[in-house]
Amino acid sequence: MGSALNKKKNTKIMDILNTLDEDFPSSTSTAVEPRKFYQAFLAAEERLASTPESYRDLRKSLLSELTSFLYHEGDSGKKMFRRRDGTPEVLTSLWLSAARQTAGWFATENAVPSFQGFDPSLLADLPRRFKNPVDLLQIRPFLSSYGIIFLRQEQLTSMRLDGAVFPIPSGQIVVALSLRYARLDNFWFTLMHELAHVVLHTNGLVDPIIDDLDTISDDILEKEADRLAADSLIPRHEWRSCPARYYHTEANVINFAQKLGIPAQCVAGRLQRELGRYNLFPKIINKYNTRDIFNEDKI
Repeated sequence: MGSALNKKKNTKIMDILNTLDEDFPSSTSTAVEPRKFYQAFLAAEERLASTPESYRDLRKSLLSELTSFLYHEGDSGKKMFRRRDGTPEVLTSLWLSAARQTAGWFATENAVPSFQGFDPSLLADLPRRFKNPVDLLQIRPFLSSYGIIFLRQEQLTSMRLDGAVFPIPSGQIVVALSLRYARLDNFWFTLMHELAHVVLHTNGLVDPIIDDLDTISDDILEKEADRLAADSLIPRHEWRSCPARYYHTEANVINFAQKLGIPAQCVAGRLQRELGRYNLFPKIINKYNTRDIFNEDKI
């Protein structure tokens, strides 16, 4: 019995070794270190085995990706978490592995260039360029031209995670959203927040930045990303004089959004959060469901 299990395990290892350089390109002068690779394989198996049984099929499909990632010293540094207690780290690892696998495939299939930078003016232009919800699916090819792979990675049960940003070895930056909340205002702020990390923090970005935006963070990087995202959506000097802050009518929300050229949901959602009144503007807030929009996506 033990011999059969070892044979099966060795077959798995060889299958992963055969795709290692394809999935995670390394220097041609660098040979695979068998002992290090085997340790990465065992670590990946252990990590995936601790996930709930309901994710069995996903675990199998991600063993190769996670082994390769750990072999190349992924998770060697400190992940940057902005999350509440309660989400098991192993689920976060599983979610990230799935996102990395999709991103690696997408980069290869679409010849996505390496990331060379993303200007703050491009960030501010994004919600204006793609203001119409039917255009949201065009965000991916736009960002791909800058070496940013944008994807939706559906959250796993019991997770409290909105998005993440991380580099992949082929040179691109990945921005992954879970769409935990289907509201358009949540979509835009989460995307802008993750892209703010891209604008501000990619020089030191090695390990993933993982965000639960329901959590208030004291981390300086998170505060910087929050501020840039908010100001890029609605500049501070404009927000100070926003009529809808003082007279809570749908017309004021819509007119102010039109003045700025952004979706009205972004204005309504910011007012809800600042006032703590989530009963305001339900017709505006609930007009679109971003999960429905991205369910039409092909990746």
